[in-house]
Amino acid sequence: MHLAAGGLGATWNTSGAYTALQTDIVFGNVPQEPDRVITLTCYGSSDDPSLSTSVVSLQVRTRCEGQEKRKVDDLDDAVFNILHSAQHLIVGTGSAAVHIVQCQRKSQASLGQDVNGRWSDSSNYDVTVHRPSANRT
Repeated sequence: MHLAAGGLGATWNTSGAYTALQTDIVFGNVPQEPDRVITLTCYGSSDDPSLSTSVVSLQVRTRCEGQEKRKVDDLDDAVFNILHSAQHLIVGTGSAAVHIVQCQRKSQASLGQDVNGRWSDSSNYDVTVHRPSANRT
């Protein structure tokens, strides 16, 4: 996975098993544990009916332990440095592989602290992908 290989010290584990000391990368729902996590969620898209270009929205939520907000800001900045303006990436393998043409952050906001005092940020990216199909060239 591109984020795990990007020098964040974050771990993508296909089994979903992580230690409490790792920064997890997960898809979908934000887990209660561990304290330090990067959660990726795709939502909405715009698809050209005849061309093979689509734009997928990606929310990247970061969360860190402790009372110091700077930790989560630093993690969000590190993710930004890897994803923003990234071009020509291949995600997945075989027939499920998707070519990412370009990724651009469109918004960022602090989500505040949760009931455990952990800070969270949310960054939203537009990901332009090339997804040809039988009906699109």
